[in-house]
Amino acid sequence: MKPSSDPSRTYKWATLVCAVVAVGFLFAAAVRENISADWRRYQANYKKILLAKATDDTARRTAERFPIEIRQVTVPTLGAVDRCVSCHNGIDDPRMASEANPYKTHPKGLLKIHPVERFGCTVCHQGQGAALNFQEAKAEDYFWDYPLLPASLTEATCNSCHDPDALPPGAAAKLVRGKKLYFEKGCASCHKLDGKGGSLGPALDNVGLKTKHQFMRAQLQGSQTVWNWMAEHFRDPAKIVPASLMPAPALTELDTQALTVYMLSLRQREIPSEYLARDKIEEKYARLHPGEPDGKTLYQQYCASCHDTGLFTRWDKKFGRFVPGIRNSAFLKTEEDECLLETVREGRPGTRMPGWGPKAGGLTEKELSAVLGYLRTSAPFQDLPPAPERGSAERGKVLFNHECAGCHGTDGKGLIAPALANPVFQKAASDAFIAQTIRLGRENTPMPAFGRAGISEQEIGDVLAYLRQWEPKGPPAQRAGR
Repeated sequence: MKPSSDPSRTYKWATLVCAVVAVGFLFAAAVRENISADWRRYQANYKKILLAKATDDTARRTAERFPIEIRQVTVPTLGAVDRCVSCHNGIDDPRMASEANPYKTHPKGLLKIHPVERFGCTVCHQGQGAALNFQEAKAEDYFWDYPLLPASLTEATCNSCHDPDALPPGAAAKLVRGKKLYFEKGCASCHKLDGKGGSLGPALDNVGLKTKHQFMRAQLQGSQTVWNWMAEHFRDPAKIVPASLMPAPALTELDTQALTVYMLSLRQREIPSEYLARDKIEEKYARLHPGEPDGKTLYQQYCASCHDTGLFTRWDKKFGRFVPGIRNSAFLKTEEDECLLETVREGRPGTRMPGWGPKAGGLTEKELSAVLGYLRTSAPFQDLPPAPERGSAERGKVLFNHECAGCHGTDGKGLIAPALANPVFQKAASDAFIAQTIRLGRENTPMPAFGRAGISEQEIGDVLAYLRQWEPKGPPAQRAGR
């Protein structure tokens, strides 16, 4: 009789084969990590370069004794454990200036003032410092929060220890340009930075330390990195963030890169004081002890992106409405300082106009007064003729719907013109101001002079009575010129 076959025999052979394969992989990994690792090859080549460049016996002996080993820089105060120097052996050797990477001397002579043993590498370059091959050090496709910055963006980290504006010309040109663009393009009108700015967009104080997981990347093409997200977002905000209110800022490619560098530089990272340059300490002191505010600069930073020069009413194509010309002389002659300040301080709820007071946009009363002073350079306030007595709200409603509702809306909440039912407007605007605006209109704006078109004082009083039905309930507001 034939002996019965063992059913477990197949599984035993399969287990044996798998074990042999596993041991083979482990052996190959051990060889790769310990014998054929990239850093060993780079160090061996570096040793050959040292021998080739040796010009005397001392240099030759030093090259021959160059050890092939893992090198590591540890900086506990910065939380850095960096093995980048295991491959980049010549970064502080002037003789390597003409060699290719990874043997090349660090560019711009920066290690003379940023010695690697004191600063490490990742504090400036990011990346996975403990890695021993380039792909893992780059860490773009690994579970690592801060991948290696491209060389074109490394200026971003200078802002951690330096005031970019105080660096030598050209030392951080993109960072300086990006900071300038941030204010020139009026980004602060929608975004807060250091507690000051608009509220339509997110605050940007720590955006440079956000990880890619904190960004909406469903529409992002190419590299799934924070910097690529930022660059693509600047090129077409609504493509990257559907329904975004942010208009495309019309940047050149160089400006896109510069603004990306500046965004990456915005980091709330605690750097030990001994690492801060003197200019950074002075910058922090100046922020805590600001000088006299400049109204023109404040206007450019926070107002100009919507109001432009402010001399003319501007049509906003994105939002389909007129933006008032707040430096228009016809407007300023009829607008009291109290009303102007209240509007700037409180904004216009329900519109894109945010409040800029200390509790909203972060501007101090001194800065608000400086903005008012700049607006007043266009025209002083002139005493207004008294407003007619408020008449019949019923007759005023008919007139309003016929003459005004097409721009201001039948409910007074605004269509393409300001919202007259807005509580801040109702609180700040006097009857005399409203009446004079109806009489004379606004030069260089779509608001016509109804007084010249035959609207009588009695009819203006009727419209006033109708408009004041939208006045917030409570004690009567005290207004200049009422």
